[in-house]
Amino acid sequence: MKRELWQRIFRYVFEFIVAGLFGWVYEVTCVWILYHHFVNRGILHLPIVPIYAVGAFILLAMLGERDRHPLFVFIFSAVVTTAFELGASYLLEFIFHRQFWTYEGWWGSIQDRSSLISSAIFGILAVGYFFWLHPLSGKLCDKLPKAVCIGFSVFASGAILADLAVSVKGLLEAKQ
Repeated sequence: MKRELWQRIFRYVFEFIVAGLFGWVYEVTCVWILYHHFVNRGILHLPIVPIYAVGAFILLAMLGERDRHPLFVFIFSAVVTTAFELGASYLLEFIFHRQFWTYEGWWGSIQDRSSLISSAIFGILAVGYFFWLHPLSGKLCDKLPKAVCIGFSVFASGAILADLAVSVKGLLEAKQ
């Protein structure tokens, strides 16, 4: 089904928020389980970890919307997101002179920047993305009124971009 531009924008904004929120929940839960205290994960003030949403969009661009077997999606996604996580960790460290995460001491750690455990979790999250979130967002953009989709997209995009600008500015100032 061919969607209008406003429907595609709504869908991507909605998926960005939900994927980033799931990433934030996963990260906060991991820290809680491992260290028994709350840490607001990610670089944004909002409860969104953008790397999860960007990873989901990379997978969507690579796999498309064709039907795929969940096992294939799991394995392919685990490999791709692990490579993405490794690359992103080096890039963010280069830009901000700070390491944002470590898997030091984790079983199957890959250069302390990823791990086989996190790769499996990313694979599971990707299966959820392709078989639950992506179809759900398609149904939502078909059912919700155009004005609601446009309003949500504009408001949410503005909030995320403003938060990103403030957060990156703070990180750049902190490195000086």
